[in-house]
Amino acid sequence: MVSADTSASYYSEETSSPATRQVLAPGELLATGYRVVAHLRRGSRLDVYDVWSEDRSCRCVAKTLRPDRADDQRALGWLRNEGVMLTQLTHPNLVRGYEIVQTLPPVRPAVITETVPGSTLGYLIAEHGPLDPPDVAVLGMQLCSVLGYLHRRGWVHLDVKPSNVVAVGGRAVLLDLSLACRIGERSSAGTFDYLSPEQARGAEMTPAVDVWGLGVTLYESLCGRTPWADFSHRERTSNGGRYYPQTDQVAAPLRTFRRDVPAALAKLVDTCLEPAPGARPTIAEVSAQLSDWCGLDPMTVGAED
Repeated sequence: MVSADTSASYYSEETSSPATRQVLAPGELLATGYRVVAHLRRGSRLDVYDVWSEDRSCRCVAKTLRPDRADDQRALGWLRNEGVMLTQLTHPNLVRGYEIVQTLPPVRPAVITETVPGSTLGYLIAEHGPLDPPDVAVLGMQLCSVLGYLHRRGWVHLDVKPSNVVAVGGRAVLLDLSLACRIGERSSAGTFDYLSPEQARGAEMTPAVDVWGLGVTLYESLCGRTPWADFSHRERTSNGGRYYPQTDQVAAPLRTFRRDVPAALAKLVDTCLEPAPGARPTIAEVSAQLSDWCGLDPMTVGAED
């Protein structure tokens, strides 16, 4: 498994807009018992802070709505959903949630989670290029483990992608449950390059959605690109709407872009990207095939809780 640079945190890798407006300064209280160490990033709807927990005597991560998004009910729902899930679910390959607190005025919820040192898979691919197939297989087995855990509890993640996976010393940690929904619900939420055809159509969600997201993640890990990377922003937003090539095009076989990937592994990833949900393998089948390919027992892969 690739080793992560633990001197950098994944939380500060990406910033969607300048983090200068109404940002709390180091030393200020975010909420009772949580003092700001640093502002890590500002997304389109959320601020993420490195905070000191007086109760736990350790640093944590706090995710809350940006002040100028305090009335964004959709973002508020996503944040609360993530907080409730993370405080109820526990798995060694899932970021650990501690609690949901209310910030100091202006009052809004903040989700408190553990700090996961290391870099995202997306950052590692961008900085170091495609990963070695054995490392990808081990990473995939760990993601199968946590996704299967979510599915057995009736949830689908909906946003499996390299920027939502942190690599920490041989351990893969899945992040961001904000878009997760119950199996059987309809949803079109997700990220363009990782969106399954059924998500793009707003259909009922099944575990096959996460098989697709896992497939794109493994594909990108091995090739350094997604199947849809050649589509420009203009092509994706033509005619005043959004065009999702995955709704009417089949992903190019993985070995189109990287010939040295073993055929069996490439074929498995390709089957995860079958347009019809029923034609994809289950998460359990993906895990078993990865295990067979790399010769590792799933019971021996990953970190202890």
